[in-house]
Amino acid sequence: MIPYIPHPIESQTLQRNDIQELQPEDIGQLLQKFAGVSMKSYGGLGGMKTFSFRSLGSQHTAVVMDGFSIQNTQSGQLNLGQIHTSNIESVSLGKQSNHVRTPVSSLNMANEMGLSTFEGWTVFNKKQVRASIKAGSFGQSDNYLGYHFAKKKFGFTIHGKYRQAKGDYPFTMKVGDFEYQGVQSNNELQELYSGVSFFLRPNEMKQPVRIIYRNTFVDQELPGAVILYNNSKGQFLNTQKHNLAADWTHKWGFTNIRYYAVYQYDEQHYLDSNYFNSAGSLKRDFYQNSGQLGWRFERHTIANLISFYGALDQQHAPLTSGALTEPLPQRYSTHNNLGFRINEKKYNLDMRIGYQLVAESKINGEVFKLRNLWAPMLNFETAELGKRRWKSGFSTSTTVRLPSFNELYYAQVGNQDLEPEKARQFSLFTGIARNHRSWFFASKLVTYYNQIENKILAIPTKNLFVWSIQNIDMVNALGVDAGQVIKNRINTKWNTEVQLNYSFQYSVDVTDKNSPTYGHQIAYIPYHTANVDWSLSRKKTNLRVSSSFIGGRYSLNENVSNNYLDPFVVLDASFSHGIEIKYKHKVNLQFQVKNIIGQNYTYIRSFVMPGRNLLISLNYEL
Repeated sequence: MIPYIPHPIESQTLQRNDIQELQPEDIGQLLQKFAGVSMKSYGGLGGMKTFSFRSLGSQHTAVVMDGFSIQNTQSGQLNLGQIHTSNIESVSLGKQSNHVRTPVSSLNMANEMGLSTFEGWTVFNKKQVRASIKAGSFGQSDNYLGYHFAKKKFGFTIHGKYRQAKGDYPFTMKVGDFEYQGVQSNNELQELYSGVSFFLRPNEMKQPVRIIYRNTFVDQELPGAVILYNNSKGQFLNTQKHNLAADWTHKWGFTNIRYYAVYQYDEQHYLDSNYFNSAGSLKRDFYQNSGQLGWRFERHTIANLISFYGALDQQHAPLTSGALTEPLPQRYSTHNNLGFRINEKKYNLDMRIGYQLVAESKINGEVFKLRNLWAPMLNFETAELGKRRWKSGFSTSTTVRLPSFNELYYAQVGNQDLEPEKARQFSLFTGIARNHRSWFFASKLVTYYNQIENKILAIPTKNLFVWSIQNIDMVNALGVDAGQVIKNRINTKWNTEVQLNYSFQYSVDVTDKNSPTYGHQIAYIPYHTANVDWSLSRKKTNLRVSSSFIGGRYSLNENVSNNYLDPFVVLDASFSHGIEIKYKHKVNLQFQVKNIIGQNYTYIRSFVMPGRNLLISLNYEL
C-alpha cells in the first residue's frame, strides 16, 4: 500500500527526497517546479533570480524560514540565487499556513513561501551528520557539512557551506537573423554560508526556546546583458547578511502563544569599474539594519470546532547609503491580525482581517509618509469527501505591497511618485487524491482572477543594478493551474512516479484604452508554462528525468515582434545510487546532466543561460 499523502491543493510542496534528486543550484530552480511560477533568471549559477506567482511579483509573497520572516526592505524581495538548498528539508508555496508559528506580517501578504531547514530542527534525543561534495562544469564546486546533536532538554545544530564557480560557459544568442557565439565572462562567484541554532526546553512536555543565527558572504562578478560589439564588463557585487532570530511557544490550556524576535543586518557593495563619468567608475555601498518583535496567539474551543487567533508585530528598518536622492529613509511598520476558523466535519472556514500601519521618516525623524493598509481574507473549503478524498473551495483576499527603498530612492532608478501596489485575489479550486492498492492518484485545478492596481514593474537595462521602475495603473490577471501526480509501487523493490504541472496566465494592462499597451501581456509573464518529472527507483537506485517548458513572452509591455522572446524547453536527467554501510553510515553518489539537449535560451532578454553541463555529487549521512 502507498502511505497517506497530504492533499495537493493544500499547498505545493517539495520534500528533501525530491530536492536531492533534482540537485538544484538554489531555491530559484526549485520554484520552477511549482504551477503558477514565472521565473526571472539573470544567468546561471550565482545569477540573480526573482519570481512572480500567479502574476503577482515576489514582493507579494512572504518568505518564511523556520517560522521567521526574511524579507528585505531595501530591495523589497530576496535574490533566490542566494538561498542554497543543501540544508533545506522542504519548500512550499501557496496560501499561508495558519499555524501559530506563521508571523503576522506573512498573514498580511498574498502568498507564502515556506522553507524548513536542517538547523531549524527541534528533534530531541538524536544525533546526525550530513555532508556533501559536488563538482560540475564551468569551475563549479560545492562543499557542505551539517551536524545535529540533541539530548532530552537541550540541542544544537551547526552547518557550513562553501561554493564557487568560474561561470565561463559558451553560448549562442540569436539577434534577428544573426547568430552570435561567445563565452560568458565576468561571471566568477564565491559564496560562504554558515549558521548555528540552539534549542532548550524546561521539561519534555514544553515547547523549546529556539535561537538561530545565520550568515551569508557572497563575492561575485556581474556578467550583465550580452551586447553585440561591446564586451566591456567590470561590474562587481559583494553581499553580507547576518540574521539572528529567537522564539518561544507556550501552551496554556486551549491557548497557544508564540513570542518571537528577529534582527537582520544586510550589507552590499557595488562597483562598476567602467562607468561613464568623470571618475571613470561608480561605487555604491548600502547598509541596512532591521528588527522585528511580535507575538501571536491561537485559542481552541473544545473539540477544536472553532479557533480564534490574533497577532501583533512591529518592525523597524533604516537604510544607510550614499546613493539615494533624498535623506536616508527609515520605515516603521505595525502589523495586526485578528480572525477565526471553523473546523466542521464537512467544511473549513477561515476569515480574518489584517491591518498595517506604516510610517516612513527621514534621517532626522520627520515623518513624510503615513499609510493605513487593510488586508481582509476569506477562505472556504470542503473537507476530504469519500474514497477519492475530493476537496474544493474558494478564496478571496486583498493585500497591499509597498514600494521598496530602491524603487523609491535609488539614484538612477528611484521613482518617488510610485504608489503602493494593491491586489484583489479571487480563486476557485478543486482536486482529488486517492490511494488504490499500489497506486496513488492526485489531481488539482485552480482558477484565479487577480485585479492589480498600481502594479509596480521593474525592467532591467544594461546591467543588474540599473533598472526602470514604473506603475501600471490597472492590470487584470486571469489564470489556470493544473497538476497531476501518479505514483505506483510496482513491487517491494520497484517504484515509479510522474508529476505534471501546467499554468496559463493572461495578465494584461487595462489602464487606458487609448494606450498602445492596452490589452497587452505584462512583460516577462509567459502565457504557458509546464513541467513534467518522471522517476523510477529500485531500492536505493534512482533515475529521474525532469523537463520544463517556458512559453513565449515579451521583454516590454508593448507586445510587438521586436520584444518577443521565443519559448524553450530544458531537459535534465539524474542517476543516483545509495549504499548503507555498517553503523548506519549512508552514502549516495549522483550523476546529473542539465540541459541535455543543449538548448540556447534566456529568461530575460540578453541574459544568456548555460548550455549542457554536468554535476557529480557525493552525499554522506549518519
